[in-house]
Amino acid sequence: MSQRFTCALWLCSVLMATPATRAGEPVNYLDPPQGAFVDDWMIVSLDGAKGGYSHSTMSRDGDTIVTRSLTYFKIGRANQTVEIRMVQSTKETLAGKPLSFGNTTLTSAIETRTRGTISNGQAKIVASQFGFDTNQTGKVPDTAKMTWGMFRATIEHGLAPGTSYDLDIYEPMMLVDGTLKANVTIGKKETIQHLGKPREATKVTTSMNMAFGTVDSVGFVDDTGQVLRAETNIAGMAMTLVLADRESALKDFAAPEFFMDTLVKVSRPIDRDTAKLVNYKLKVVGVDQKLPQLPTTPAQKPGANTGRSAIVKVSRLNHQALRQAGPATASESMREYLAASPSINAKDEAIIRMAETAAGDTTQPYALADKLRVYVSKVIIEKNLSVGFATASEVCRNRAGDCTEHAVLLAALGRARGIPSRIVVGLAYVPSFVGVQNVFGFHMWTQFNIGGQWVDFDAALHESDCSPARIALATSALKDTSIGEIAMAIMDVVRGLEIEIVSVESR
Repeated sequence: MSQRFTCALWLCSVLMATPATRAGEPVNYLDPPQGAFVDDWMIVSLDGAKGGYSHSTMSRDGDTIVTRSLTYFKIGRANQTVEIRMVQSTKETLAGKPLSFGNTTLTSAIETRTRGTISNGQAKIVASQFGFDTNQTGKVPDTAKMTWGMFRATIEHGLAPGTSYDLDIYEPMMLVDGTLKANVTIGKKETIQHLGKPREATKVTTSMNMAFGTVDSVGFVDDTGQVLRAETNIAGMAMTLVLADRESALKDFAAPEFFMDTLVKVSRPIDRDTAKLVNYKLKVVGVDQKLPQLPTTPAQKPGANTGRSAIVKVSRLNHQALRQAGPATASESMREYLAASPSINAKDEAIIRMAETAAGDTTQPYALADKLRVYVSKVIIEKNLSVGFATASEVCRNRAGDCTEHAVLLAALGRARGIPSRIVVGLAYVPSFVGVQNVFGFHMWTQFNIGGQWVDFDAALHESDCSPARIALATSALKDTSIGEIAMAIMDVVRGLEIEIVSVESR
């Protein structure tokens, strides 16, 4: 969750224009005073329900600008609550050149820290979890801006209607190497409701291009340059940030329901045990999102895809043949599926030890994959939705979570034993969930490369010979992206999806 939410907060910071006052006097934001000069509190709402708050500050120390934001919010996942607390900070020169950054995310009592420095066009990044560090490097162009740089650019361009400009944004939580491209357009004045009162404000639209599509944000700024309200979309939910005082921002939150709205009801049941082949028709209704190009795998064969509708055939594989496959040969194409990453840290000593325990003396790829799958199905004792997109290192130690936690742990154990792995994000059929019958719900599982082909293994549903009662929407090695980022992009589509079961063949 946090990466997508981070994006929305960055977009909001682009909109924080200027000439507010400090101690009754105008502030020159191109040359701000020493000490704190911005201190803003905002109410965070999801689908109209207050879920948390955000507190942002900016201060000057010599010729360095220090920014800090604290964001806290809660979401409901099928009657369970996930709490997320995120602290972000940056140091930049007065001219807007990034120097260093940090991010601490606490999700369901699990903490991840990222910190980095930028020098000579290169970022050196360290992600820390459970005392284990993962190091990465990335290229940062001279045009790159972070929080203060975006703020300063807004000041320099002003709020004249029709103004439009581009920004190169460096956000290492979403893209380690290179920048995200954003366009800011200044619109006309409108009357909006702000804390129950009508206010005149200038509309500012920001569009950011990301790996999973374009993220749009709309802000409303008063004549002093103060953002009164910012709006964007997170996983199909309308997110609103409203300027408020500290007391109002900190009181009375709920946990807006997130998971139940992603269930897709179908008109007929599927017998997961006997189904051999299922033909589906997908259709997006009532949302601006388009269907992604569905991945092709040995089990899944997509057909025509118009962006608003698609057909896809999913079949059960011949696992008898897979049992004869020999060890995978090393190849450049498989390198990223064997590498350690923050989400799938196959070099974590705890994961290596767990993989050794699970594997025993088994080496044949299919038998090993099956053995690891059975182990993960059993070792995650606490099956619940209160864990929010944990990494494999977290799951290895806490042994709790839902399908996402099963998927990343299984992928990590496979890599630790030399089997290339990736995760799959999509939908799986269940006959009943929290009282709702015959539904497809958001799901994540694992694929191992066995005999040169990607084979599904589902630890959460206890399946090695996976049923075709599932639809893959995306696959990832989780190299430069997070579980939450991919999941949030898929949720945007799922909330407006209809599924027709065209036909089912049984074995």
